[in-house]
Order: sequence, then C-alpha cells, then structure tokens
Amino acid sequence: MDTFLGRALTDPATGLPNLPYFCLIQNWEERQARRRRTAVRVLRVHVASGSESMRRMLMWRLCQELRTSDLMASDGRDDFRILLTTPDAERAEIIAERITTLTDRLREEDGGTSGESIIVSIEVDPLYEGQGDEDGPCDPCDENAFAAQQER
Repeated sequence: MDTFLGRALTDPATGLPNLPYFCLIQNWEERQARRRRTAVRVLRVHVASGSESMRRMLMWRLCQELRTSDLMASDGRDDFRILLTTPDAERAEIIAERITTLTDRLREEDGGTSGESIIVSIEVDPLYEGQGDEDGPCDPCDENAFAAQQER
C-alpha cells in the first residue's frame, strides 16, 4: 500500500509531490490558517526553457533554499507550485526574488554549455489570510464548552 501511495502522490520524473497531493495539503493548510488566523500563499513557477539537467538542478536547489514546512510540488513538466505557510507567506515576493537570483546563478554556472539557458517566470497567488470566520465541526465554541457539557 505504501508503494502504491508513493507512486500515486509523487511525480515520477522529479520525485516531488504531484498536484493532487499538493491540493490536499493546500486545503488542509488553509483550514489550519482559518483556525489559527495565519496566512497561506502559493508561488507558481514556470520553467520556460533549459535542459532537463538544469531543470532538475533548479528544483533540487529550490528544495535546499526553502524551509521544510514549505511544500514544493510538480504541476507538469514545466510548472511547479510552492506552498508557503506563515511566516514565509508574508515574504512571498522576497522568496520569488531569491528564486530568480538562484536561476541567474545557475545560468552563470552553466556558462552556455547546455546550449539553452534556463528561463523562469514566477507568479505569486494572492495572500490567503485565515479569517477564522466559522468554527469547524470539531471546534468548540469556547474552551469551557466541553467541561460545561460534562457538568450537566
């Protein structure tokens, strides 16, 4: 079962989580953000050109640059999504600049030997701030709700 789930939830080419797994985690993080009144944001990274080895190097280096709580997933051959949670969600533009700088460094390191430079475009989704608008089915209205129910 673990082997099946591993294959179903990861991209075989990159080894990164795939889009269905990413959406599952994003929904969970947004529910958590609503309860905790924190923020969630998604970076969409599109790799327009570059050799396959440069693309893999970029993704490996991105995994090294991000926090372990920031999930990176494959959204096809050329597209990736990065789920940023608090406090990184508020600094999404800075992280996007770090990715651009990393891409520039990779381009310089390659020195044109791959024949094609890597070009990356980054889109920052709007900030989702947990509003805490309604309590979930498992959330008591107040912290003493369970104790008051037991006293009856």
